[in-house]
Amino acid sequence: MRLAQKLGFSGYLELLYFLKNRLKNQTITEAAIDYQIDAASIADTIDAIKEIYGRNKDKFITIYATGFSGIVAEYLHKKMLVNGIKTLLVSASDSGGIISNNIENISMLITISKSGETQKVLEKMALANEHHIPTVLFCGNGDHRANQLATFSFEVTDERPYDTQNIQYTSFFGKLLLLMEYIVDAFTHVEKENQQP
Repeated sequence: MRLAQKLGFSGYLELLYFLKNRLKNQTITEAAIDYQIDAASIADTIDAIKEIYGRNKDKFITIYATGFSGIVAEYLHKKMLVNGIKTLLVSASDSGGIISNNIENISMLITISKSGETQKVLEKMALANEHHIPTVLFCGNGDHRANQLATFSFEVTDERPYDTQNIQYTSFFGKLLLLMEYIVDAFTHVEKENQQP
């Protein structure tokens, strides 16, 4: 109520009405529909992650996400498994002990959070940081707490950052899947390089 009044609104409902109407009137720009991956801009990050993976093949890459991001995490998990990459998928419905009791067997933690503010994701990232485990974050655009905890961050353009219920059109998850395909391909190249005589 105080925040709404400080922003010049008569109350919370007027602020809410303003925000709802503002979000309805947003248009999708041509840039938001661009599905190209700028490989050059993420090459150094990909190389660093590949190096961590190459040094720790006996350990698990642990993937953590909740909600709609959990669906993408499940896809990434299965895609890595069929390519022979040891992964462990953990979601909010799993026991909190899965990560903490296997911390010594985790090479890196991959997290997905469209908002970058998912509390459970932040907790897992903080735990990984305490144990010096590199964290890889896939998130929407913007400045958020998860970016501060991440060792490596992949930002995917999200034209609906305030649509927390994922009701409106968004290309975020589609672009995220394409980026993950690209990254899994990079991991499988590590596998192929190690198998050559």
